[in-house]
Amino acid sequence: MEELKPGHYWKTPFIWEPGIPVPPSPAHLRFEPAPDAWLRSAITNVVAASMDPSDHWASRELGPEGTLRELFALLPQHFTFQPDWWRLARDAEERAVGFVLPALFSDPRTQRDGRPEGTVFYMGVLPGFRGHHYGEALLGESTRILSAAGCWRILCDTGTDNAPMVAAFRRAGYLEWEPWQRPLA
Repeated sequence: MEELKPGHYWKTPFIWEPGIPVPPSPAHLRFEPAPDAWLRSAITNVVAASMDPSDHWASRELGPEGTLRELFALLPQHFTFQPDWWRLARDAEERAVGFVLPALFSDPRTQRDGRPEGTVFYMGVLPGFRGHHYGEALLGESTRILSAAGCWRILCDTGTDNAPMVAAFRRAGYLEWEPWQRPLA
């Protein structure tokens, strides 16, 4: 890889396309629509403890509320979604352990044969529940939602140094592309 530019970090893109198996629903988690107040709090907690360098930067530079404003400001500019797609995951003890925010790219140029391109806009395992492969289950839920929405492709990425998320994409069957540099801000 080339030398990392100042103020940048490495992102690894992953692709799901029809023909790649859709991950089955996990037996150990249950998904339900995520209430807005809970979701905002969960996102703040995940960002503060994230392995993604852009989350570290946002948490440090913008604070919790600024990070939420910046994240949600991207939605109407680039994405569409159905509110019931945004789900929280509960474990067998009914504890909320994480969330998924699947979305569709709104730019018509991302469509193919009238079918949308999807992405996992954001997802996270709450800090106290990491290390149990919940990230893979959350990714699977997003994949099922976006596949059911007719996506011709799901395009996602994660920080290259985020080993648990990179492994989750690989286990879920996503195709891995070459890493690219993204600015922190």
